[in-house]
Amino acid sequence: MGKSGILQEMEREMGSDMIVKIADNIISPLGLTTEDNLNALLQGNSGLSLHEGTFGLPEAFCASLLDRNLITDLFDRSSLSLGKYTFFEKLCILSASQAIADCSLQAENEDVIFIISTTKGNVDVLEDSEKSEEAFPSYSARKIAEYFGNHNTPEVISNACISGVCAQIEAVRALLSESYRYAVVIGADVLSKFIISGFQSFKALSMEPCKPFDNARTGLNLGEAAGTIILGRTGDATPKSWRYTASSNHNDANHISGPSRTGEGSFRVISDLLKHVDKAETAFINLHGTATAYNDEMESIALERAGVSDLPANGLKGFYGHTLGAAGIIETILSMAAADAGVILPTRGFETCGTSRQVNVDKNIRETGKKAFFKILSGFGGSNAGIAWSKGERACHRSNDAKCLSNEPGITTLAHVRISPDATILDGRKISDSSISGLYREFAGDYPKFFKMDSLCRLGFMGAEILLKNIPEELREKAAVILFNRNSSLITDRNYQKTISEDNYFPSPALFVYTLANIVTGEIAIRHKIHGETAFHITDENNAGLQEEIAARAYLTSSPSFILTGWVDYNNESDYLADLRLITRNCDSASILKSDSESNIECEDFSPNLN
Repeated sequence: MGKSGILQEMEREMGSDMIVKIADNIISPLGLTTEDNLNALLQGNSGLSLHEGTFGLPEAFCASLLDRNLITDLFDRSSLSLGKYTFFEKLCILSASQAIADCSLQAENEDVIFIISTTKGNVDVLEDSEKSEEAFPSYSARKIAEYFGNHNTPEVISNACISGVCAQIEAVRALLSESYRYAVVIGADVLSKFIISGFQSFKALSMEPCKPFDNARTGLNLGEAAGTIILGRTGDATPKSWRYTASSNHNDANHISGPSRTGEGSFRVISDLLKHVDKAETAFINLHGTATAYNDEMESIALERAGVSDLPANGLKGFYGHTLGAAGIIETILSMAAADAGVILPTRGFETCGTSRQVNVDKNIRETGKKAFFKILSGFGGSNAGIAWSKGERACHRSNDAKCLSNEPGITTLAHVRISPDATILDGRKISDSSISGLYREFAGDYPKFFKMDSLCRLGFMGAEILLKNIPEELREKAAVILFNRNSSLITDRNYQKTISEDNYFPSPALFVYTLANIVTGEIAIRHKIHGETAFHITDENNAGLQEEIAARAYLTSSPSFILTGWVDYNNESDYLADLRLITRNCDSASILKSDSESNIECEDFSPNLN
């Protein structure tokens, strides 16, 4: 397969730290290409409509739904594989195929990594108990990568609504680490009775097309889409290339299902991005803009606190609804395409500002000559993330701590806990034979919210409780929490599925929120007042080396005081494992930790004293 001109140009000087977009594609109810989607938005078209009786739901809902027959027919006509694929997998493959073809990428090569952004993947298969394996997002990710002949272990980012931005950040880090030259980042989610009912349980859905930031907004809509963005590492980008500039991920440490009333997480994200992009050079901020009362208000407060209320802004949910794992991808791609066309896309549904602070959105298309923007998202689990893209000669932000990773040993383990039904082992020493609830009574015992959590969160919570017990608060605030498992939130998923059976339709918001795997990171952040990065990855195996490698990449774009990372997976009361570690840069670079702590703690002293 011959390579396109852009790939040929890029590969002349591979190895520098410049990350550029080389291809993209969007599949949505508004079109099968990025160009089609942009044209639809410029014409003011929306995919949102009212659906009654769809998915067997007793309540009508307004959403943007794909034509399943069309997608299936397209896949069947274009597929070179005889394998069986779910609708979610077909959608991802179709989107990636177009982007890969556009740049003639040899996707089977070892220097290519596939990264999937999704909140629930094939969750609809839970209605068929015999297909439970297909519910694992890692199962789908492997099938998608192998469709293109790629045998690298794909990464799955499942971080609620911010997954699409987190996936881009992870791709940037994978490329900066020089482990790969190219990253194929696919974001997708498909709607089902499971997902729609969950948002209905929160009374968050509007029966009419949503109105982001408007005084008359009544809630969000959901949507289906897939987006693919292919990133490459190069030393020879052109002025026309969209370049990664900076990124940020912060937790509110406030509530697992509601945004901070002060906009704390989003404020920190925007503030980080402004350190690397001049406000005067920024064309617009693409906001989350869900049209819920609390989200839009929170974003308006964050914009004011960061001093960017006057910057042009927009939200695209009035065209697509909230596309979950696809949102961060397709909204980034559309922002690039709009800036290339010299316009700021409108906020469909907006008429009169309904937030307490100024948000510079408009129902009409506006012109711009600037070539830089921010993409901001927020989500359940207190999660917030943003990424900045720009054109010109600007190099990407690379953390000052990145150089630490090139030194041997790059990473030091400060403490290690392993919790299983057999025992709890801290730094090689057994400290308890108790169950998870027994551990709570031994090492916590003062946090009644513990008993409201699902089993996965209780397990991760106790691992963090043991590891962080004696870590100073000023260090915890700047920490990162990056966790992994195989089962995602499958146990809670099954329990929630039972509540929406045909015989007993009773969706529970208290249960639904725990069907998001990343909620365990939110619970840890709230307990320990962690405002740094929180992220959740889903993979097939408990590979400590791979987990450490991925977690350590955070130092390439940010500066956590330390990272709580590892495996946390729960099957049942006799089959669970938390295998968690505190890691940081090697002791030669530990001066940052020392300077941040009045207690002048040495690296080896981070192991908690439980005596």
